[in-house]
Amino acid sequence: MKRDDGDHYHGQHAAKRSPIPMVIAIVVALGLAVALAVGIWNAVGSHGGQGVRAGNTATTAKPKAKSQAASSASGKSAAKAVTEHHGNSPDCPDTDCISMLVNGDLLFHEGLWEHFAGPNTSATDGTAFNFDPLFEPMKKYIQASDIAVCEFETPIAPRGGPYSAYPIFNIPPEVADAARNVGYQACTHATNHSWDQGSDGIARLWDTLEADGIAQTGSYKTEADSLKPLVLTSPTGGGKLGLVTGTVSLNGMTADQDWQVDRLRESGDPHHDSDIQKAVAKAKKAREQGADVVAIAMHSVQEYLDYADSWQVSEAHELADTGAFDVIYGAGCHCAQPIEKYKNTWIIYGVGNAVTVTSYIPGNETNNQGVTARIQFAGKKGVAGSWRVSRIDWLPTANMRQGEYRWCPISSDHPDGTCWSESEDETQRQRISKVIYSMGADTNVVREWNLTAEQQARQAGK
Repeated sequence: MKRDDGDHYHGQHAAKRSPIPMVIAIVVALGLAVALAVGIWNAVGSHGGQGVRAGNTATTAKPKAKSQAASSASGKSAAKAVTEHHGNSPDCPDTDCISMLVNGDLLFHEGLWEHFAGPNTSATDGTAFNFDPLFEPMKKYIQASDIAVCEFETPIAPRGGPYSAYPIFNIPPEVADAARNVGYQACTHATNHSWDQGSDGIARLWDTLEADGIAQTGSYKTEADSLKPLVLTSPTGGGKLGLVTGTVSLNGMTADQDWQVDRLRESGDPHHDSDIQKAVAKAKKAREQGADVVAIAMHSVQEYLDYADSWQVSEAHELADTGAFDVIYGAGCHCAQPIEKYKNTWIIYGVGNAVTVTSYIPGNETNNQGVTARIQFAGKKGVAGSWRVSRIDWLPTANMRQGEYRWCPISSDHPDGTCWSESEDETQRQRISKVIYSMGADTNVVREWNLTAEQQARQAGK
């Protein structure tokens, strides 16, 4: 009712009304006023007033957000925000990413290890050799990845020796110590030299890597170990990586037990099909144990080729056809080889050597070079079918820096300066680039790794 109507009503009709209704109205009005006052006092007292009476300086409780109130009313809790784990991957395109760094063989000849000898090469306390300076330049690239995996080409000797090089290797165990110190989390060791020192050599390598805290797969002390898949958890929380491996050759030797070395024998070998099945079974076990992605490392035997040989292509394609693997990569050729996308699987055929002695044999110069690759997997942790390879960064490397044995990047940004010379570095960089893309790899996915630009971009984004 409008105010004007009320005033008009009382002005014209008050003298005609009985006094009893007026008294009743006044009483009712007074009662309503008292009730309203009590309600207001209770409201203030139950929130802010109560705090004042208790001497509490806290402010009044904040009202619930609309969504919270609705959730409380319905008895349902509010949805939790999705946690993202981008890790060390640049421009992660999904909720989670895992970046895996791989590079080539750790191939040690006497002409290499003698440069890192300590005062007593017979020492058994880990001081016979110090290979940290050889590996140290890798550290910045390993730290720009989530999981770094090395390839142990050969068995290792007991601490203190005796040591031996080609053709039957037994290299200083301090190589494993340096691998640990630079940041490798895991190593594979199914190669053509795995059986050079028989089961004793395998046991020494296994025990030394284990003591250094490096996860491993490829050759085994026990059959029980050979059946366990290697599953690595990303330290940045992005998910889990399964790792499988196998070698085509043992240089004509035969292990005492077939389980002692993971094999991927060529087509036509009576064990070929079972080798494939074993690799697939391990990949399946890895996924059952939580692996979001699975990689397989293939060790070839044909050397110094800038193309993938017939075994590499047929074996990689057969493995890819199983659908068990997210990426396939290879070593053993001592050379950089192409990157290919076959159907939905990325294949890095050869990553060359990580560290090795310089070869001066004409035609074998590729021995002195390698490729380090960072493979980025993107998806949603724990969600099968959501993961894929979203990016591969490749880095051309040299085995020397200015006349000294050092792992050395020969990428366009030259973070450590020139390795051989400006002209030689550029020649080999261009040569390796042509090899990498010779099987049609998409340059939007496969990119030369420019760590300097990447670090600058991250710094600018902070």
